[in-house]
Amino acid sequence: MKRWKCGVCGYVHTGDSAPERCPVCGAPMSKFTEVKEEGMSLSEYINAQINGEAWEVTHYMAAGLLADELGYANVAETLKSIAQEEAYHGANYVFRSNELGDNKEALVEFVKKMIDAEIGAHKMKSEGASLALAEGKDEIAAFFKISAEDEARHSKMWKWALKELEK
Repeated sequence: MKRWKCGVCGYVHTGDSAPERCPVCGAPMSKFTEVKEEGMSLSEYINAQINGEAWEVTHYMAAGLLADELGYANVAETLKSIAQEEAYHGANYVFRSNELGDNKEALVEFVKKMIDAEIGAHKMKSEGASLALAEGKDEIAAFFKISAEDEARHSKMWKWALKELEK
């Protein structure tokens, strides 16, 4: 049996040929490449799972938003619930693989990185808002602005967490 890897989400399929569509992200067969090596390492499997779960979270949540907008509140809540479970799966792969480390010092270093990342995300989203406004795309500009404000708030929350860890 051959193994085929989705170039979009990292899903690995075993079979004589790649599937018509990726069962995780829906990518077409053309996005699959044959895995030539003997097998993936545990680290590669873990990273594929994390990437797949992250893709699922964002897309399931988006489907929930669409269902909400179309007036299917119960469907929306179900899809959002599935997204939360997928986020939990991804978080556990990160946690259980010790990607973040396994001690307070590692956690402190991670928190410091996240402060910088959130500040950078705020800047990028603010720039995206300006660009969207310049192109007359007011709705996405408004969402860029909202999410930029969220990122600024997140950086403050990470800073609070750092102070708590440094006590």
